[in-house]
Order: sequence, then C-alpha cells, then structure tokens
Amino acid sequence: MAAGIFTFLNVAKPKTGNGVIDFDTHTFRWVLTTNAQALSAAFVGASTDGRYADLTAEVVGAGYTAHGEALTSVTYGGTSGTVTFDADPTTWVAATFTAKYAVLIDDTDANESIVGFVDLETTSGTGRTSAGGDFTLQWPTGIFTQA
Repeated sequence: MAAGIFTFLNVAKPKTGNGVIDFDTHTFRWVLTTNAQALSAAFVGASTDGRYADLTAEVVGAGYTAHGEALTSVTYGGTSGTVTFDADPTTWVAATFTAKYAVLIDDTDANESIVGFVDLETTSGTGRTSAGGDFTLQWPTGIFTQA
C-alpha cells in the first residue's frame, strides 16, 4: 500500500550529494509513525537536522518493533538520466496498529538521517489500520524516482 508520493526532507537533499546518505551502499529502514507526528518537507525536528531520534510518535502495537524494518533487495539505478530507488515489499506480520506515515531513514548514517516519508492515507487524518493482519508497504514503480 502506498497512498501518497515520496516526499524528500529538505535537509536530506544536500546529504545525498555529499555522501552522508548513499543510496548505493547504505542500509535503510521504514519507520512507521502515527498521525501525532507532524511531517512535511521542512521537518527538521529538535536536532534541526532531521534524524530518527526526532520522531516523537512512532507506532506502538502488535507486530511492530521500534525502529521499524530494514529494506531488503534495495536497488538504485536507471537509464537516460532517470534513477529509481526501490526495494522488496516490507511487511509487518500479524500487525495491530494504525500508521499515518512511513518514514525512510538511513540506518548506516551515524545520525540515522531521515530521507523522507510517504503519507499512507491521504484521504484520512488518522492513517491506515491493521487489526491482526499483515501490514505491507509495496511500491508499484519504485519508492522514488529522480529525473
């Protein structure tokens, strides 16, 4: 499921150019937050640098472990001036929680920089709910594309 588009944090963009965030070699995680987390492209958090530690409303519930899930089979590449970042679907099994945002963090970066996020339910202020079933993030054409 993916409702909204991927939104890069403004503070993350220069980190991709200077190697702090490296899509080719780093490990990334999806962290889920509730609707109590205020997110926008301008988010910087208390650190003023947009870090995992700045998230104040991470999901709590059955099937979810704090700090989220690592992405698997990550790919970053493309042709003709367009690159796509993608990974296998991420699933929380037997999940009972409500999540508003899927937040992508760079788990290799010592500060665990937030790369960006996806609003999982653009038509509702509360988010998507799972009541004991699997909660899966899957992207039809990649997590994001840069042209």
